[in-house]
Amino acid sequence: MISHQIEALFQRSKTTIHLLQLHSLIIKTALHHDEYRFSQFISFSSSISLQFTRTIFHNSPIIPSIFAWNTMMRAYSVSSSEVESLKLFNQFREIGLKPDKFTFPVVLKVCGHCLMIGTGGSLHSMAVKSGFGSDLHVNNTLLRMYAGFGAISFARLVFDEMLERDIVSWSSMMAAYVHCNLPSDALLLLQYMKVANEKPNYVTLVSLLGACTRILNIRLGKCIHSHIVTSGIELHVELETALLDMYAKCGHIQQAFRIFNSMGDKNLQTWTIMISGLADHGHGEEAVSLFARMEESGFRPDSLSFSAILCACSHIGLVDAGREYFEKMVSIYNIRPTMEHYGCMVDMFGRAGELEEAYDIIRSMPIGPNSVILRSFISACKHHGRIPCTEENIRDILLKIEPDLGSNYVLASSLSYLSGYCSDANSLRSVMKAKGIKKFPGSSWVQ
Repeated sequence: MISHQIEALFQRSKTTIHLLQLHSLIIKTALHHDEYRFSQFISFSSSISLQFTRTIFHNSPIIPSIFAWNTMMRAYSVSSSEVESLKLFNQFREIGLKPDKFTFPVVLKVCGHCLMIGTGGSLHSMAVKSGFGSDLHVNNTLLRMYAGFGAISFARLVFDEMLERDIVSWSSMMAAYVHCNLPSDALLLLQYMKVANEKPNYVTLVSLLGACTRILNIRLGKCIHSHIVTSGIELHVELETALLDMYAKCGHIQQAFRIFNSMGDKNLQTWTIMISGLADHGHGEEAVSLFARMEESGFRPDSLSFSAILCACSHIGLVDAGREYFEKMVSIYNIRPTMEHYGCMVDMFGRAGELEEAYDIIRSMPIGPNSVILRSFISACKHHGRIPCTEENIRDILLKIEPDLGSNYVLASSLSYLSGYCSDANSLRSVMKAKGIKKFPGSSWVQ
């Protein structure tokens, strides 16, 4: 009778105080010696307080079951201390317990997230030796782990050697190709998937749309959109966001905006993609308005959201607004500026002719500027016919960062002419000839 009452109390427990009371009751009734009840307690309590659960776990009068160990490892794998899963795994093996098919996917996933290539490879070997080399769930996790490492050849090897595949296997392999910037391979895999008579689900379609976006293949993207509509596939927010991203990146901004407005559910990524799409295609004022709507809707902008809005301010010359957004990002949202944010600010000030402020941004950066920022600044100086800095040679910094890029020498030469050092400009041209460096003409990709 008490056993059923405790099970009901498990369901009603919500706080650490409840767990303490429940644990006290379990000890009084000696149920902490019952492997099943103890495992059940660990399962329920780990979602409330992981630290408390770990204390109880390690002070157990009995050796916890494999289920309890897997529960603890899984709980840590989705926490901010996911590496603790691997520490628990090592303790698990030290006491002589053997992992099962539920253990390996947890620790392999952690290796993928933490980019622990050596440990992941060792676990792969251990899984095969333990007899789980043909387990579908283990192989799917291995595939995603290698994709996370960028080791696409190992991911494909796992995929090809799988005796059994499900839709997760196909979707994971496609996502791996997209992640590793091999979109054409992802689309080719679709043909093999058709031969295998496997029907894509919404996760597969998200990867396929991502591949279309990478190669700007609007025609195939539209075909996938038609398939979604005619097949009656449920429109999850991830799938609608992928559609929106595909249309926006391919320049079909009105279609992207129609999808955005029709979405019943939006996440932060949805808003950010739409803001970025508007900014990139000459609709800066609409992007600024949409950013305000996003904040009013209760979404907290992140680093990518601010990159998008700063880019919009740069494109339409809203210098004061851009400055305010930058200050808000730091002071209100506590987001540390990245190289991309600094680049947006330098570009914005440079376009507006406020070269002194652009130079001040470069000087105030806690890290050295990259070549993109320096090229943006030098191009702005060239465009406006003046250079605000004389105490340090921006030109030399650029050539030191990227000494083999022809366009850098051309820009540096222009800067020397602008500063009145014609001999330096001529010597740079001579260096280009001596090194065999050429500036390739600009080009654009029109489908």
